[in-house]
Amino acid sequence: MNSMIWPGAVAILGSLLFMGVAGIFLLALQYRRHGRLSWRRTITTAAAALYGFGLFSYTMLPLPATRDAFCRPGVAVAQLEPAHFLADFANVYAQLGLRGFATSFTLWQVLFNIILFMPLGILAVRWLRGNVFTAMVLGLAASLAIELTQYTGIWGLYTCAYRVADVDDLIMNTFGALLGAVIAYLPVFSFLSAPREPRAEQAPPRPVTLARRALADVFDSSFTGAAVFVIAAAVNLAEQLGGPVVDPGLAGIWVPAVVVFFVFLLPSLAPGRATLGQRCAWIRVTGARGRRAAAAWRAGLRTILGFGGITFLFQLTTGLNEIPDAPWLGTAAMLYAVASALCFVLIPGARALAGVLTGTGFADRRA
Repeated sequence: MNSMIWPGAVAILGSLLFMGVAGIFLLALQYRRHGRLSWRRTITTAAAALYGFGLFSYTMLPLPATRDAFCRPGVAVAQLEPAHFLADFANVYAQLGLRGFATSFTLWQVLFNIILFMPLGILAVRWLRGNVFTAMVLGLAASLAIELTQYTGIWGLYTCAYRVADVDDLIMNTFGALLGAVIAYLPVFSFLSAPREPRAEQAPPRPVTLARRALADVFDSSFTGAAVFVIAAAVNLAEQLGGPVVDPGLAGIWVPAVVVFFVFLLPSLAPGRATLGQRCAWIRVTGARGRRAAAAWRAGLRTILGFGGITFLFQLTTGLNEIPDAPWLGTAAMLYAVASALCFVLIPGARALAGVLTGTGFADRRA
């Protein structure tokens, strides 16, 4: 594959994987900070992720097969003379003429170093709400970090440098960020700027809709799944390193129990009366007909009978290890989840079955 194309393919794949894994957590952070989701913030965040992976792909890949692969005289020697590219331009022009120079690798390598950093300047102005100076500083800092990483063989990971650290790259990259910052003020890039809004805690309360409740459940489910995965991976790594072997059946119970306790139950009992996902969505458990926070025992019971309990049962049956002695548990959890979902959709106020059983509802936390 062409050396200019395959790093782009790696960047696209890497950013898609990153957004697939981290996207829901970025949305939770966005909602927590701004009190709502914005398609412009989401698109710009995805663009920043794509650019970050692209910058890494084009400046660091491919990696050498061995640590010593480039430890040979004359290979990847640092170029520390500023404006050396001008002499290279003159030599290529003298040898190939104007047409040959216009299509030469020497010219396009310099142009690519400029183009590569233009998106950073655009993002600095539009996404970070900086200015031209901010973009130049970011461009210089990013380029310097890249050149030093190349010069040190990824900070000692490789015995020798495997790419040329070039001071002209530093100059051209910074100029590219500057150029990107200048053109960022064109109206065509205005969609990259999120709407100016007060922070979520300063915004007026909004109705708790079905969509908002569902989004909070998605946040909670994601937090739970990620925590269970991390704990399971840590336990497995400890075993591989010679640590004590954990009984799989026991781990299949206590790991979901601990995670559900910290994601659902403990936050529901704490002031604010809301799970972690509900806190991100700015909602809290209240009495059935009021905006006052529910009593701790009611909020905790609602969590156990609601999505927290359902999540725990599904983690038991489909998580780390299934429970062979209770094959009915998965069916019971599914039936209860369906009944709760029907109540969630059909009962006004998005109370769900747990809300009906405990006499609780939801309200905006800022109300």
